[in-house]
Amino acid sequence: MLYIAFDELTATLTAALEKAGFDPSRAARLADVFARNSLEGVYSHGVNRFPRFLGEVQKGIVRLDTQPETVASLGGMEVWDGHFGPGPLIAEQAMARAVALAGEHGVACVSVRCTNHWLRPGRYGLAAAEAGMAALLFTNTAGNMPAWGAVDARLGNNPIVLAIPRSKGHIVVDMAMSQFAYGKLEVAALSGSKLPIPGGFDESGALTDDPAAILASRRILPTGYWKGAAMSLALDCMGAALSLGRTVSVIRKDPLPERGLTQVFVAFNFRALVDAAQADRLLDEELEDLLGSTPAPGGAPVRYPGQNRESIIHENLTRGVPINEQTWEKVLAAL
Repeated sequence: MLYIAFDELTATLTAALEKAGFDPSRAARLADVFARNSLEGVYSHGVNRFPRFLGEVQKGIVRLDTQPETVASLGGMEVWDGHFGPGPLIAEQAMARAVALAGEHGVACVSVRCTNHWLRPGRYGLAAAEAGMAALLFTNTAGNMPAWGAVDARLGNNPIVLAIPRSKGHIVVDMAMSQFAYGKLEVAALSGSKLPIPGGFDESGALTDDPAAILASRRILPTGYWKGAAMSLALDCMGAALSLGRTVSVIRKDPLPERGLTQVFVAFNFRALVDAAQADRLLDEELEDLLGSTPAPGGAPVRYPGQNRESIIHENLTRGVPINEQTWEKVLAAL
């Protein structure tokens, strides 16, 4: 494992993106997405995905020269066409627009069709929380998860984010509809680690905690078994209905892999409606009670989603951002 200073990491990624054809401004914004995701400990959706992203640009999955376009609007709702542009940049813009519209209407929704992978969605929920708003956002993916009881992958693991602002630390739930996201499986496989619990099936159909075996079979386990599969389908259908975007069934038949995704960004300006200090007190009391839980024998103390973010940032700024050596070699080869 290598430890790269955050500024060096950002500068190197920016240079690679400029060489790939991005203008300096967009290259810098994208580099910050990849570098900061790793800085905050989400290695599966940070620099680890950077070589893949460059490959998607080269293959034409991600288009360099497009901007999202508003194609319909009604009060606090808008529909955008992403025109197959860079998913992280479109997601940032869409979340910011939903926040701005919620400032006018109380609740707002921006649904986006024909976009691409947004990397770590918690980033956009956190941005809404920093603006003092709660957020709900979700995406579909390529067909990468079997329906419950099936063998072939016709569902996406369709991540969802719930973000709630709080003065003492925002609550951000960022989860896929699979027990483990593919990025987490890849990170575990690269390090030679087993999963803490079974995360999918091997090629013989047996449940396994071996990430490499699950990556080979492409049979990841839905979160909550049939419940995660049902939620995946509902999120896919809702996103497509809100935007007239592509469903997983269409995305998985595209000859170019995992492009033209459908995403939804909802912002709630609730602190303009209720007393913000009272809302904070309610959340503080809830989390204090949760954190008072008795840990299971041999287990770590209970934490709430997003609790460790600041400590991870501090650690990685101090020692450098951990980067897999093979991944860093691929990054440098792109310069």
